[in-house]
Amino acid sequence: MGEAADLYKQLCRKHNIEPQECAQKALMGNQCSKSNFFCFIISGAVLDLSGQALDVGTCAVVGKMMQVSSKLDKISFEDCLLNEDGIKSILLGLCGNSSVKTLVLKGNNIQSSSTNALAKMLRHNATIVRLSLEWNNLGMHLESFASFCGALAKNSAIQHLDLRSNQLGAEAAAALANVLMRNCSLLTLDLCWNNLGVAGGKTLLESLRNNRTLVTLNLIGNNITNDIISTIDDQISKNKLLSVKEKEYIGQTTLLKEQLERREQFSSQQLKQLEDNLAQRDFALNKTLQEGEFQTGRLEEQLSSKSLEVQALRAKYEVVSSALHLSQERVAVLEQRNHSVEEELKSSQESAIIENSKIKEALATAQAQHGEEVLSLRTATAHLQAKVSELTSECEKQKQQNFDLRETTCSLQAEVKGLKVESEAAVSKEKTRHKEVMRSLEKQHSAEVHQFKLELQQLETEMREKLASAEAWKVETQAEVASLQVQLSTERSSSQTQLLALKKQLKAEHSVVIRGLEEQLHVMEESRGDAEERLRSQVAANSGLRATTTKLTSQIHALHNDITELQAKEESWEGEVKSAEKRVREEFSAQVEELQLECKQIPKLKNSISEQKRLISDLEHERDLHKREAKMKEDELKKVHEDEARRVAMLHSAFVSYFNSSPGLPSKPT
Repeated sequence: MGEAADLYKQLCRKHNIEPQECAQKALMGNQCSKSNFFCFIISGAVLDLSGQALDVGTCAVVGKMMQVSSKLDKISFEDCLLNEDGIKSILLGLCGNSSVKTLVLKGNNIQSSSTNALAKMLRHNATIVRLSLEWNNLGMHLESFASFCGALAKNSAIQHLDLRSNQLGAEAAAALANVLMRNCSLLTLDLCWNNLGVAGGKTLLESLRNNRTLVTLNLIGNNITNDIISTIDDQISKNKLLSVKEKEYIGQTTLLKEQLERREQFSSQQLKQLEDNLAQRDFALNKTLQEGEFQTGRLEEQLSSKSLEVQALRAKYEVVSSALHLSQERVAVLEQRNHSVEEELKSSQESAIIENSKIKEALATAQAQHGEEVLSLRTATAHLQAKVSELTSECEKQKQQNFDLRETTCSLQAEVKGLKVESEAAVSKEKTRHKEVMRSLEKQHSAEVHQFKLELQQLETEMREKLASAEAWKVETQAEVASLQVQLSTERSSSQTQLLALKKQLKAEHSVVIRGLEEQLHVMEESRGDAEERLRSQVAANSGLRATTTKLTSQIHALHNDITELQAKEESWEGEVKSAEKRVREEFSAQVEELQLECKQIPKLKNSISEQKRLISDLEHERDLHKREAKMKEDELKKVHEDEARRVAMLHSAFVSYFNSSPGLPSKPT
């Protein structure tokens, strides 16, 4: 529940919502007033986001939470209609998760690149046991579905897979047959309401002959004959029997292992007892032998000692007589030696007195020198303590400045949405006092890019709404052909006026967008001037932080890498927009062909259809113009970014030259 609460607070903070307000709205079943997402429900180890409208930023937060989560057991995104970027961020978070066992992605239109992301997740995740992919479009792109099946074949954790209503054909059945031949962990597979056909059923039947683990396979609504389904059921029943036998065999083997372990433990205990008894007996025998040997040795020693005593007494008598003569001679020699020793002692005492006086003088001089050194060391320590206090005060000031900078950066991070979450998280971790201005410029640039993207999206939505209105108008003209024959001339004039009004409106919007961008560029230039002044003032105060130059260079490289990643994401987004436009054009061309067929039947409607085509061509021409203008704006933004990068390099070189040229500082390589 702690991780769920953290996720709840992050989402509320992202959308500027009070947690109490959000919880109250969730209990009432209403939508939050300050955001575009529904309040989700977290209970225990289950995260249920079914039916919620989640944007890309929310999906990114959920994905990051799942990377570090260790308590969530089940996650549900049922009928959320997530876009591809949101699905990718969620699946990327699941790549590093080790606790989620059930994943529900029903009704999210998963296809093409989302299927590839799902395959990547299956390659890296080894804990998901139950996966639900009902009501998606995995079978639309065979290559991505083949990669998904390849990852599923290598995955040894998934046991229950739901692929109902995914537009799977005979070729998809071949890929699934390869999975069934290679995978040894899948127990249930649901393929209802697809289009496998007879050929797909045969391929699955061939693969089941080599599979011994699948116990449930649902094939309702796949145009497969009853005989094939019956043979598949027979094979599944065989697999069930085999699984039951395997379970019984495993149970018997476990019982036998337990019995063997118990017998081994009992036998080992008996062996230990026998070894202990033998050791005790050996110890007692050794003890008795040692005591007997000790007693015999004592008796032998007593006998030998008595014989030696007798011999010694005899020898002593002889020695005493000789010793008396020798003692008399030794007494004379010892008297001479005592006289010489007394003289040597007197001379040594005199030399010792002289040496003691010399040692006392040396000790006095050494004590004086030691006192002087102690005084010098005390003065040096006092000076060093003063320096340490100054440095600590400077460090506290720098910490206060860093704290202020962090507060300002936290306030700015609340404005960033969508694809900037990961890049700004990496940038916020590497904040330093020297790059405040450059980071603020980067954040302003990212906000402008995001605003520009939003404007492009608004333009696209407006164009799509206009196309939808044009199509509705076309349907009405088809339904009311008889009544429109008289009003053709009036509708032509009204359509021309509408086109002129639309053109004027688009031009006005375009001019407003250009003015806003120009104002933003002017504000950026002013902020750059202020930033340069702040940098100049900070260079004089930060001469002691030479070691941070290398960190600054690494941060600049990281920012460049983040910018390149953002540009790549923008290019991918443009590609997706182009693909969507191509789809719309194809659908529109199909509708135009149907209208042409109707024109052949009804020649009177040719004039109205030609006018509609002209309208559509004008709209496409205007869309192309908008795209060209958007590309020109992006080029201008890229040029501005390159200028900023050059200025960053110039500022870095100025830092390095200042640090190298400052007196009393060692030169440091750039």
